[in-house]
Amino acid sequence: MNQVGYDAMALGIKELSLGPDVLRQRMDEAQFPLLSANVEVSGSGELVAPAFVILEMGGRRLGVIGLTPQPDNPLRDFRVLDPQQAAAQVIPQVAAQADTVVVLTSLTYRAGLALAEAVPGIDLLIAALPMQLPEQAVRAANTGTLVVVAEQPAPAHTGRRIGRLAVTLETDGSLGGESWTSVWMDNTLVDDLLMTTLLDSYRP
Repeated sequence: MNQVGYDAMALGIKELSLGPDVLRQRMDEAQFPLLSANVEVSGSGELVAPAFVILEMGGRRLGVIGLTPQPDNPLRDFRVLDPQQAAAQVIPQVAAQADTVVVLTSLTYRAGLALAEAVPGIDLLIAALPMQLPEQAVRAANTGTLVVVAEQPAPAHTGRRIGRLAVTLETDGSLGGESWTSVWMDNTLVDDLLMTTLLDSYRP
């Protein structure tokens, strides 16, 4: 991920399953922020990771908020709060510092779209890949939030496809002219030499 050049990442259930010690080690190794506005250390009320980060891009400030889905069963070391309530609380704080508000999640597409419909103030919400891909980016009817999907880790699937969004950042910080597609990461794409070298270093 450092080699790819991530700008930010939202914590998911898989990351929390590492446990607090290993998760902290991975977060320290990352050269980009891992985010979650709704995961606390059990019994402390302290967030496990920063709720958001402000990124400077093209002379504009992008506020990126991380949200984590609630697990089916309680976690021993972490408490995962309701994502919608957490988003509603943190968005005003981020909007005061940024031109554009982006919510980065590992919520399912359906859950992400429902959140975008219910919570105003989000310019872009990135959700996880559903079983059936939407044909294009959509706008939440109630709020106008742009909603797209990205890769979702799954057995025999990870890295096969990735969502690609092209969008225009308007002078007022809003997003327009969006074009989204799901890209197959197949053999038609030329391998990156630095990444190939890194992967070779892990082979026996």
